[in-house]
Amino acid sequence: MEKKLNSLNLEIERLKKGLDDCKQFNTTVFLNLNHEIRTPLNGILGFSEIINDPSISESERKYYTEIIVESSNLLMSIIFDTMDIAKINSGTFRVYPANFDLNDLMFQLYQNYKPIAEKKNLQLFLENVVSTTKIIDSDSAVIERILKKLIDNALKFTKQGWVKFYYKEEKDFIDFFVEDTGIGIPDDRRSLIFEKFTKQPVSQSRNLGGTGLDLTLCHGLVELLGGKISILPPKTEGSVFKFSILKEL
Repeated sequence: MEKKLNSLNLEIERLKKGLDDCKQFNTTVFLNLNHEIRTPLNGILGFSEIINDPSISESERKYYTEIIVESSNLLMSIIFDTMDIAKINSGTFRVYPANFDLNDLMFQLYQNYKPIAEKKNLQLFLENVVSTTKIIDSDSAVIERILKKLIDNALKFTKQGWVKFYYKEEKDFIDFFVEDTGIGIPDDRRSLIFEKFTKQPVSQSRNLGGTGLDLTLCHGLVELLGGKISILPPKTEGSVFKFSILKEL
């Protein structure tokens, strides 16, 4: 009887801890969400009033309208990211592995981001990718989403210099790298940026606006692909992000 009671008490404590963790996760998500939605929401509300002012020029009206569209897209991205983080945490997010050409995916990303980088007077490099086929068995949409998040952040936080991305093959894994010459992340924040329950939004660690949920989402998605994500010490300045995935899920 005593053994059963001890076992029951242990199970109760385990369930209690699980509920506390879940509560903590939900609280942290909503704290991050509250912080992140303010910038795009203010942009939408503020500039919506300005464009109704009959005294502004058409060029000004067009400029403010573009800001509203950009803010709306950012707001939608934040909401979808938050929903997916909740799905990952609850175990309901699903990946769908299939054979695809990784080199083709990398080239497509390069073509899509090249004009964005040029608009910011930045150089964009795609390295270690050749024009041959490289077939792997994984979820191409998830890999693309992770790379987009990391490249978006690299371009956002780099004011001059370059951004580059590439991959290297290991025995059972593929290692992806996204490097930049941006403002970097302080040493005391590097060990915390991927934590699911971090109390400080990531964007605050760089003292800039942005989706602080990005790296939390990347962390969860990489784990679903059988790998892990980390930030490496930069060679000189900026940031170096690395994530690994299984070649075959």
